[in-house]
Amino acid sequence: MSIPRSTMKNWDPFIMTQIQVNQAIAAFFEKKGCTVKFARNGTDVDLIAELKSCRFLIESRGNQAVNHMGTDRIFDSSQIGIHLAEQLEQIIRFQQQFNYSNTLFYILGNPDVPRIRERVGKISKGLDKLGIVQAWVQPGGKVMFEGEKSILLNNLLR
Repeated sequence: MSIPRSTMKNWDPFIMTQIQVNQAIAAFFEKKGCTVKFARNGTDVDLIAELKSCRFLIESRGNQAVNHMGTDRIFDSSQIGIHLAEQLEQIIRFQQQFNYSNTLFYILGNPDVPRIRERVGKISKGLDKLGIVQAWVQPGGKVMFEGEKSILLNNLLR
């Protein structure tokens, strides 16, 4: 469900679709020398970045639907919760396909807006236990990583 951003009491400071989040994260990894592949269908992880023996599996969401791009319509808070649940399910499904490794990273990608940060903050310790890194896309496209495994990720990409 979408709502006009202008009607929110504490509205999102910026808007990004899932495609824009994916593009920002892909650009970040490409600048680090990674090869990047986008999903071919809805059952694949959104992005896969690779650098030497390291693989980064990224599942992203935005705070706006692609078909509302260019408007002030954004997802309401219940839809944000549904998207987070979908991201986690997708990542956990992919974790079952691969053996644990320090060179395999599972990443949730989201725009860095307070509503999403608050939701993710409530489960951040669980994400750390699952080895899931958080990628936060800033308004200008800058990407920041958080979570226990983000230190290793940042060190590998130097």
